[in-house]
Amino acid sequence: MSQPWQADPDAALARRLGKPPTELGTTGGRDGCPDIWELDNGDIAVIGRDLTAAYRATLLSAKADLPDA
Repeated sequence: MSQPWQADPDAALARRLGKPPTELGTTGGRDGCPDIWELDNGDIAVIGRDLTAAYRATLLSAKADLPDA
């Protein structure tokens, strides 16, 4: 039986996936959210509130950087 996934608090940001939020115009000029990063352990971190539908462009811009399952 496999163990459930657990976040690694020591994992570091390795590379941004997709375009930065400022380039997509999704920040509202306030901060760097939403954003998607690959961590140095291979996990993917989505940074920001759960507004998936509102920030669809961010996810679509990262598709080329994400492997197919």
